[in-house]
Amino acid sequence: MREISTVGVIGLGTMGAGIVEVFARGGLQVVGVETTQEYAEHGRAILQGSTDRAVAKGRLDEAGQAEILGRITISTELGDLKDCDLVVEAVPEVLSLKHEVFGKLDDIVDAGAVLASNTSSLSITEIAAPTRHPERVLGLHFFNPAPVLKLVEVITTLRTDAAVRDAVVAVADKLGKKPVVVGDRAGFVANYLLFGYFTSALRMLEHGHVSREDLDTAMRVGAGLPMGPCTLMDLVGLDVCDHIGEVIYAHTRSQMHAPSPMLGRMVTSGLLGRKSGRGFYTYARPGSGQVVEDDLTPVATEPAEAGSVGVVGTGDLASELVDRLEEGGYAVVHVSDAEDSEELASLAGADVVIEAQDLDTDVDDLEELELDLEADEDLDDLLPGRDLDDLFAELGEITGPDTVLATVNSAAAVALGAVSGRPGRSLVLRVHAPTGNGQVVEIGRTSATEDDAVQSMRELVARLGAEPVVCRDRAGLVVDALLVPHLNDAVRMLDEGYASVADIDTALQHGLGYPTGPFAMIDQIGADEVLAVCEELASGSSGLPRDSVEASPLLVEHVILDRPFIS
Repeated sequence: MREISTVGVIGLGTMGAGIVEVFARGGLQVVGVETTQEYAEHGRAILQGSTDRAVAKGRLDEAGQAEILGRITISTELGDLKDCDLVVEAVPEVLSLKHEVFGKLDDIVDAGAVLASNTSSLSITEIAAPTRHPERVLGLHFFNPAPVLKLVEVITTLRTDAAVRDAVVAVADKLGKKPVVVGDRAGFVANYLLFGYFTSALRMLEHGHVSREDLDTAMRVGAGLPMGPCTLMDLVGLDVCDHIGEVIYAHTRSQMHAPSPMLGRMVTSGLLGRKSGRGFYTYARPGSGQVVEDDLTPVATEPAEAGSVGVVGTGDLASELVDRLEEGGYAVVHVSDAEDSEELASLAGADVVIEAQDLDTDVDDLEELELDLEADEDLDDLLPGRDLDDLFAELGEITGPDTVLATVNSAAAVALGAVSGRPGRSLVLRVHAPTGNGQVVEIGRTSATEDDAVQSMRELVARLGAEPVVCRDRAGLVVDALLVPHLNDAVRMLDEGYASVADIDTALQHGLGYPTGPFAMIDQIGADEVLAVCEELASGSSGLPRDSVEASPLLVEHVILDRPFIS
């Protein structure tokens, strides 16, 4: 296989121009081709603007910029690609158009040249099928912005020559990229996993489970991702998302990738995201990233004066809540013994009561308790803390009619509202561990929960120094209901033998900007915790399709064997 020193790129839109820049920065000669002089000049302007910004930020000096731009030739003639060792096609995602381009290249470039497609979702096998030399065709999928993101997916077909694959991987390494080699499958690694997550997020939004703002906050802050799904889809383009999603679903027929009717309606209505000026959010102008207020923007309210809050329970979380509430200006009444009715009576005047008992009991503890049971004892009597139904029934009698009652433990807000006699004042809280983007506390409400109770809890969470996320009280709320199936889908991909742990983690970390890959996340969270959430979601109360949340057998194996994914 000959060394790759000259590269051609067909299509000089945002992605194509970015790919040209990547190769030129890597010291290669590049020929960029467009269909008209106008489009060619637009591509040249993208390159100039990108390198100008790099100079302005001190990442490139003027001499370096001149060298990069000097390696680039812009043309409107495909014939100018005749001496290229590698040609990358970056035209719109239309199979017939790609066939046309590759058909012409057969008659232009040398038989030893490599032909690559930058498609994000179409089958490389189908793209290569009509060519005279399918063995030299592969996928070379860069991620936008190509000069910034390190991931390059190298997609091979059953016909791709190993020497062609190795030559392209060597070039990607030379460019400072992180190549991941996989077979030809819809969505490849990153988009396949990403678009399953998008579909679940869209389903939540369409069903009114959560607002767009809280959905984005949940995943950006609560899960630590670079941005929330609505913001990311607006950036990618809703038409692009709709197209890729449909391509993946056409190949998989998985409910996790079923097209969103809401997304289809938005695209048909011309709401395409940032590029049209309106998508999930409204922007200052088409192409702008500046979000402006619209009819869906939450109305800002003046925070009420900090009142009194009761915290019931002991343990690390209860102590942390007491300290942070006091720092937030609340008068805190801490009841350490939930069984003590005299202590509980001190909560009579509280505006909010948060139950925060440490009720965690692992399997080994339960087994020991069962062995120690006397004949006349019930296991529930030996479990730590007070039964929540019993406690909330008493809190309903002690506290005033306007007191907001909440729990940080696993319980249904509707059940606690019923036993306390306060269906409009009962909520559940999920306190998530901080991420690099902050900390989220989710607030689960029911159809009966009163808006002022929700607002009181929003203000309380903000005073804790955390970001509130309000949603319906369903299994997994938002963060777990989206993140855990996403991680489980990565385990499925591994179990199917499509990609390795290292490749999947590399793809999501360096292609999507995740702080760590999905398997590093699973090891950090604990495979047993991920499995527990999968089982909770699969119980039917999450509203998500069962086949999208059912635990992978490989995940179950790792839990049983207490085996990490990354050794």
